[in-house]
Amino acid sequence: MDRHGKIDSGAGRNSYAPIGQEMAPSLARMIASANLRTFYDDPENLSEILDLISQVISAKSIELLSIDVFDTALLRATTPELDRFRTHSKRFQQVISGSDASANIDPEDILLARLIAARAAYGMQRDSVADGDPSLSAIANAVCTLLNRPDLAALYIQTELECEIENVFLNPLVAAIEERFPSLPIVFLSDMYLDSSQIGRIFSALKAGERRPRIFSSADGHGSKAAGALFGHAARTMRVAPGRALHIGDNLEDDYRSAKRSGWNALYLPLPGEELDARRDCFAETLARIPVLESGFRQECRFTP
Repeated sequence: MDRHGKIDSGAGRNSYAPIGQEMAPSLARMIASANLRTFYDDPENLSEILDLISQVISAKSIELLSIDVFDTALLRATTPELDRFRTHSKRFQQVISGSDASANIDPEDILLARLIAARAAYGMQRDSVADGDPSLSAIANAVCTLLNRPDLAALYIQTELECEIENVFLNPLVAAIEERFPSLPIVFLSDMYLDSSQIGRIFSALKAGERRPRIFSSADGHGSKAAGALFGHAARTMRVAPGRALHIGDNLEDDYRSAKRSGWNALYLPLPGEELDARRDCFAETLARIPVLESGFRQECRFTP
């Protein structure tokens, strides 16, 4: 999921030995690999992870398979969230400058507006009774209002989705699962500010011509994986008993422990330590380039693996 390197995510440090899950040799190789892309590029690794999933599906009579989105179904480069925000801010500035010569907005101002908007949106979310993430739509409206250009909110969202599409890759594991289990319902769960429709647009761009998958996001208003409500919502929607559902993902707390607490079966597929280190280094480099972030947004700009 998207809590690795997420700004002020509050996510705990990964442990590689969840209770109740045996450390298979393929998982040990996953942890020791340079990154998930190179790991899954090896047919032997892909086959062994697929076999692990198959064993659980067979042993537990699984009727629904749920896959975490970011860093499980969709693999990222080694860029943390802060760096992606910075890249998007530059792209957004280029787009609006190309279409409107009077729109002279500094990319750093766009990035700062994003951090302010996210701080406010997540702060209000924590203070409400709702469980989940604020949507990108709400954040974009706040960003563009701060920039005195509320008319650009739709363009801001479009630009961010384009940046995401360019920087994620569909994990070959997804196609392998679909091929081995053609009749098994598969859904995708994400704790993320992108709602299910926006995540669906990313999938559609990567899987051209294929039907958009069923997606459940914490930005949709039905709770989160972290608190467990999203697992319950997905099971009810798909009309499957929790004990007949399996979720796989890379976050020990949200994808494994929370799924277990919700009565689901779960399989933990960790992010390699070397990939986490690369994101941490990239985060530090980005922070060093923009001193105002360290002084004015110390709370938001923390690398929390």
